[in-house]
Amino acid sequence: MMTYVIEEKSQYICRNYSRQIFQIIRKMAIKYRVKTKPDNIGKRESPKYYAVPVRSGIVDLHHIAEDLADQSTLTTSDVYATMVGVSSLIEHYLAQGYAVKIDGLGIFSLSVSSKGFDQPEECTATQVEARKICFRADKRLKMNLKLIKFVRDKETK
Repeated sequence: MMTYVIEEKSQYICRNYSRQIFQIIRKMAIKYRVKTKPDNIGKRESPKYYAVPVRSGIVDLHHIAEDLADQSTLTTSDVYATMVGVSSLIEHYLAQGYAVKIDGLGIFSLSVSSKGFDQPEECTATQVEARKICFRADKRLKMNLKLIKFVRDKETK
């Protein structure tokens, strides 16, 4: 019974927090600049112009913990300790071969690679290496991206 109450409260907090983020996204705009990028495929003579986001900065774990603590009954220390623990567990489960799904955020998985071999027997465990941690955003998170508005940075001509 206790677990159910905690899960129910947790889901309510997540849904409520998601609504708050949704409201913020609708009000905010991301700045972008227009840059030229080389055409490596068609080798066109005229350059092509593309939108590139202007980063507002980096939000670290301490700021996230403070913001989440302000929006909940948790303390900054509680949130910080939980997030550090989640980070550690994600690493642990990835090392065990699991993909890690965090509802409302997405799925973390490990990417591995090796060089190509002529025979399958040649591809041994010592030839395989972990390359990167992949992230696939949750459907709801991706849907919210459609709501983002963009504003051209004033430094762009």
